[in-house]
Amino acid sequence: MVLALWLLLALGTVGLGWHPRGRAVRRPLLALLASVLASVGLVAAIKYGLPMDCPWSLERYGGTLPYTGLFELRPAGFPHNACFPAAHASAGFAWVALYPFLARVAPRWRAWGLAAGLGLGGLFAAAQELRGAHFLSHDLSSLVLCLTVAFAFDRLFNGRRVA
Repeated sequence: MVLALWLLLALGTVGLGWHPRGRAVRRPLLALLASVLASVGLVAAIKYGLPMDCPWSLERYGGTLPYTGLFELRPAGFPHNACFPAAHASAGFAWVALYPFLARVAPRWRAWGLAAGLGLGGLFAAAQELRGAHFLSHDLSSLVLCLTVAFAFDRLFNGRRVA
């Protein structure tokens, strides 16, 4: 669903190139599209670079592994679990980039853009937490990364800061 939405927006962005009024929203749209991709990609890269266990893998939650902290060395022979930050949640939280996009093209709607990204990410996060796949900290870390990327790409593509 998230991929389909991204592809639809990408096609719409290409189509706007031919419309005279479309030029005004092209840069904000490109920032939105790049931000969503970069957010999900960054979370995935960090996730596979950090060997953190999922709650369901830990002994205290019914798994077989003792807890190892983020900055602790993992004992030899431990599997390389990739559970931090939360990738499913990032697919939803990446859409917080709707806030800076809408702040530029339709400022009255910017809060709804933020709500959409938070709601979708929160829904994905809750589903994974209920399954035992993530801790709240995994999801909040994904949110912070997505917000940071969204505002960085908005500034990169559009210059001045957005309100």
